[in-house]
Amino acid sequence: MGITSSLDVPITIDGKYWGRIGFDDCGTAREWTPAEVDILRTVGDLIGGAIIRERFVEELKDANMIVERSPTILFRLGGDPSLPLIYVSHNVTLYGYDPAEMVASPQFYQTIIHPDDSLKILEFLAQAVMEGSGPATAEFRMRASDGTYHWLECHYTPIRDDAGRLIEIEGVLTDITEKKEAAEKIMVLARTDALTGLANRATFIDRLRQSFAAAKRGANPFAVLYLDLDRFKDINDTLGHVAGDLLLKAVAERLRGCTRETDLVARLGGDEFAILQADLIDLANAGALAAKIHNVLAAPYPLGDTEMHTSASIGISPYMSETAGPDEMLAQADLALYRAKDEGRDQYCFHTEDLDREVRDRVALANDLRHALEHDELELHYQPQVELATGRIVGMEALIRWNHPKRGLLKPGDFLPVIEKTPLIVTLGQWVLDHACKQMKAWREAGIAPQILAINLSLKQLRTGDEFVGSITQTLTKWGLSPKDLELDVTESMLADVTLHKNSVLDRLQQLGVKIAIDDFGTQYSSLDYLKTFRVSRVKIPRLMLDAAMRDPGDSAMVRAIIGVARELDIEVIAQGVETEAQRDLLSSVPSTTKVQGYYYSAPVPASGATELLRQRLIEPRLSQVSGEASAQ
Repeated sequence: MGITSSLDVPITIDGKYWGRIGFDDCGTAREWTPAEVDILRTVGDLIGGAIIRERFVEELKDANMIVERSPTILFRLGGDPSLPLIYVSHNVTLYGYDPAEMVASPQFYQTIIHPDDSLKILEFLAQAVMEGSGPATAEFRMRASDGTYHWLECHYTPIRDDAGRLIEIEGVLTDITEKKEAAEKIMVLARTDALTGLANRATFIDRLRQSFAAAKRGANPFAVLYLDLDRFKDINDTLGHVAGDLLLKAVAERLRGCTRETDLVARLGGDEFAILQADLIDLANAGALAAKIHNVLAAPYPLGDTEMHTSASIGISPYMSETAGPDEMLAQADLALYRAKDEGRDQYCFHTEDLDREVRDRVALANDLRHALEHDELELHYQPQVELATGRIVGMEALIRWNHPKRGLLKPGDFLPVIEKTPLIVTLGQWVLDHACKQMKAWREAGIAPQILAINLSLKQLRTGDEFVGSITQTLTKWGLSPKDLELDVTESMLADVTLHKNSVLDRLQQLGVKIAIDDFGTQYSSLDYLKTFRVSRVKIPRLMLDAAMRDPGDSAMVRAIIGVARELDIEVIAQGVETEAQRDLLSSVPSTTKVQGYYYSAPVPASGATELLRQRLIEPRLSQVSGEASAQ
């Protein structure tokens, strides 16, 4: 039936197996959470209890037997205005009361109703007295003789004479305490994080919307503090998930200790937490709470004979009258959190007007890009990769362009930093892959295809794992290309992420025959070990490093060193952003088979222009200096 994971709970009747109730997951293999197990067990118990009760009713035909053996209580009230108790079945002894004593004090029953339910029951009885009223049902709490309260469900029927006068009221009381407690438990589980006991995302969003609506009506403002633990994944990877869970529980307890009862602390998922700080009279109070949280979370966490340490990055978004809505407010806090991380982690940052504009631009660009994908506003330009010694074209790098209807031609640097924060980057990456491979097929059919087609990747693409490997395989098959035709460019920070999370995507792609190149080599998390570990085909020296090499002998030596190490490891080098004859001469002075790419040879050009360059096969360097013409490709 396609079931991947199943959670089953037996239903027992009188201690014997009767049947089962279960959850089936036809999607993915999964570990069922304690909350899910608890909910299913509770529902199973309720079903078993309901069947037992139905069997009592079905099997016991004698009315006296039903009264004696059933937990149901029968009662009758007299028809005069005070509605005295004139009969109650023996079962009332279950709650510590003597039936005869209750009848002897006919108004006593009204004194054992929960104070919060008294008015409701008085209205209920008044309705029963009214002429023409029929059977009805109500729920209320009754106090037992030991002081505990039990939920009862009351079904009553008014009995009248031929003239319509009330003679008495007959009723049945059924204990529904277990049912009520089960419903409450399910409700709590549905709104609580199973691991930490904090509110979950749904509860937080609901409270955020309520607080926002109240603030719009004039209630006190509030703030959202969005935080996550710095490098929490390192703890999971090194100490294991059990240690990670213990840390999350400890963090939850410390957050509770930092906040007031009027504040709401929630776990949104993973190592992400959020706090709704109520009654924010002074904006400085939000900063004070963030500082307190920062200091409290930084203290060591005991774990057996060792200690765990963590820190938190916090984004703060206070309520502003001009804020469009609660969702935008949460997005602002999220963006402030990213700014805190980008500026070094272990700190807090407020939302600002600049960040607000960035949020709006991010949303607008994302919406515009969806429109662009549907309305053919995107195109690929191609920049040739040239063999330095001969000028022969050996590769083409695909670079996206966006013909924005209002902003004009946008280069990647104008929109990718924003889009990379959204799931759209994966869709965009697939579009680039498909259209570039389609162009490569056209060049192959024309007999002018370059050796390599280079495409830049995003981290989110790599993180899709099997889905990304499958898309590469399907796209190559679709356009009849070989894996060795394709080169995927990744940055050193992406390699660091792949290493940290033990992601095997690049290794699997290399096994297929796809080439891997390190883009902007030497500018981020540089490690010579990456060259060996990932068996890269090329390293790409960035334009900024080449510019610096023209001004500083040390940087010039660094460029020569990279070329020398790559030569020893039999790895190709491509120098990007070559714009001047001096830069070309520097690269020519090092014995190597270096390739070059840049405006000194050709700017990125549309597919038609790239086709003409491939027909020529060779590129002569441009005669004029072109430094400054290039911008973010």
